[in-house]
Amino acid sequence: MSIFSKLREIESKYKIKLHESESFKQAVYNGEMTDSEDCIIDKIELILKHYPDSQDISLSTYQSDETSDDEFCYAVVLP
Repeated sequence: MSIFSKLREIESKYKIKLHESESFKQAVYNGEMTDSEDCIIDKIELILKHYPDSQDISLSTYQSDETSDDEFCYAVVLP
């Protein structure tokens, strides 16, 4: 099962909307995401634990520094 299928399951389970940025999609498709699929799901569930009323969550990527090509996922609760 792909990460995107897992994200759809999370949306259905928690009745939320996940918004994947282009950088997130490209990092996943190109195999450049350093986070595992389980790690990404854990980050989403952690947000939902701390912000249970969240309805929209944005998934994007971040590089730890300018010398690294590796990207990791970060998630942001949208207002």
